[in-house]
This record gives sequence, structure tokens and C-alpha cells, in this order.
Amino acid sequence: MLITIASFDHPLEANLAKTRLEAEGIECVLTNEHIAGMNWVWAPTIGGVGLQVLEADARRAMEILEGEPDDEERADEH
Repeated sequence: MLITIASFDHPLEANLAKTRLEAEGIECVLTNEHIAGMNWVWAPTIGGVGLQVLEADARRAMEILEGEPDDEERADEH
């Protein structure tokens, strides 16, 4: 099941986050991207551009977006 882990006012910001997650091997999709792109004024009204990932990947995806290393990287540091 897909869950929304973040929302963005601009499609560009959402695509940057999506690319960052995909580079880490996390599959994700954007919602409302085209609506917000056609008329950016509507973005807040529709809840912004949503970034969705599989529920199983949500924790790791949020850590990546927040810039926190995952458990494997922490183990490698010690």
C-alpha cells in the first residue's frame, strides 16, 4: 500500500525529493503533480504535490529526506 510521506507546494521540489529516494532504491510516485504544475495557485488547495512510497519503505524514505543515515550506515561508522 502506498502512503504519502511528504507534500510540496511546487512540482520541482517534489521531483527533487523523488529523485533522491529513487537514487537510494526506493520506488515512489507523485500525486497532483500535473494539477499543481498547470496552476501553482491551486497547489495549497489540493494539498500540494504528494510524495508516496510503499508503507514498508516509509521510515527509511523519511530518514533519507531528513538527511539522517539509516541503520546500516550507522553500523558502518562504528
